Amino acid sequence: MVSLNDYENFGSGFGVGSQMDVANLNKALNTGDYAQADGVDGRINGAALQVESLENSLKVLTYSDQHVKFWKKIAKTPAYSTVEEYNQLLSYGSNTGAFVPEGVLPETDDSQYRRQASFVKFLGTTREVTHPMTLVRTAHGDVIARENQNGILWLMKQLENALFWGDSSLAAPGKEGVQFDGLNKLIDKENTIDIAGKDLADTDINLGAQMLIENFATPTDLYLPFETLANFSNSYFPKERVIMPTQNSGYKAGLVVNDFQTIGGSVSFQPDLFLQKTKPLNATGTGGTKAPTAPAEVTAAIGDLTNAEFGKSGAGTYKYAVTACNRFGESVPTYVTSDVVLTSGDLMKGVVLTITNSASLVVAPEWFNIYRSEADGTMLYQIMQVPAGSVNASGTTTATDINDTMPNTYTSFMGEFTPEVIAFKQLAPIMKMNLATLGPCIRWMILLYGVPQLYAPKKWMKFKNIKATTNGNSQLY
Repeated sequence: MVSLNDYENFGSGFGVGSQMDVANLNKALNTGDYAQADGVDGRINGAALQVESLENSLKVLTYSDQHVKFWKKIAKTPAYSTVEEYNQLLSYGSNTGAFVPEGVLPETDDSQYRRQASFVKFLGTTREVTHPMTLVRTAHGDVIARENQNGILWLMKQLENALFWGDSSLAAPGKEGVQFDGLNKLIDKENTIDIAGKDLADTDINLGAQMLIENFATPTDLYLPFETLANFSNSYFPKERVIMPTQNSGYKAGLVVNDFQTIGGSVSFQPDLFLQKTKPLNATGTGGTKAPTAPAEVTAAIGDLTNAEFGKSGAGTYKYAVTACNRFGESVPTYVTSDVVLTSGDLMKGVVLTITNSASLVVAPEWFNIYRSEADGTMLYQIMQVPAGSVNASGTTTATDINDTMPNTYTSFMGEFTPEVIAFKQLAPIMKMNLATLGPCIRWMILLYGVPQLYAPKKWMKFKNIKATTNGNSQLY
């Protein structure tokens, strides 16, 4: 029989207790108050006994080797000198007729050849790890192996970017640039289609294929930005179109064009993360103390040309800025003293920029990056790179902007991707070279020597000034 006697100790177990009982309960260890903890330092009681938990898989927040597409595909052949030469067969003979009267000797004809040369360039990065770092237990394995892998990927980024945008002319007067020429410079200038700020269309691709066919090429690959590919795919598969399900479990929505059948054959689309739009201006500069001194002044004036192309951008107010550059980075920008206002009558005259070096030049520039806004815009994008006309204090460099490259646009490249047309000559593949030990740290270099060669500059072409809709910077610059 249950009675009240069975509940005589009710208070000790159901929250009704003495102050001493409460004090004893508070002595139990707890994990601590994270709001008051300053990292792991100063924790007390139970918090002091906690072991930090760090997941052993490193989360990669940047590009990886799968993004280096052009480098992976280009044929690699050995180089045996720092100057690599090759011969081009330009013609089997003249354009004279081959028909002759009966019994008459045909005309003598000769093939035409031309020798070309390219200079091997050198890429590298130095990495170091302190000796104590090799002794401690790290979260992600061998720290030297990890840093070696990171160095290789960093070098791959520089290499992939240079294969598209390298420019050997960017150097101080009378000197050879440290970069090799990329596709943007190697392609014959006549093999360019200006999209003029519009989306890339199928008719443009067919026109580019026709350009290549006329130069005896078979287009195989089109390297293009991801946004350009997305816009092209969207033009073929608008949202109003519905794909009927073929399985009971449903279907996948969304389609991307991977290949395009041109008049010259099937062309494979190769979206490349390193085909970024024209670079947005970085107001803080890069390179630190090793970067050149910023220009003292930049002036802009309407020119007197008759072939400028500002008509595709329109009349309006244009802002300019210039940064001084070398292989270590670029300076903070110097803005033009007065914005340029172009009327409808000025669109073919161009804009002449005069860049004046600082009077107290600490580090001389090798070249200048020129940035410009869109008509009546506020954001500035890189539209030109020009070699320094002078490396002296207060020296000047003059450049003329004809709107050849429009701000906030993309460029794509199409051509015949075969070893007979394009290859990369390697004097040395990617290698690791240890450095002398001068202190309690391990130092090594990761190096690569080589140069791309486009044997037939007319068997590749480019689409420039493709519309870009996104804004903002990218970590790939």
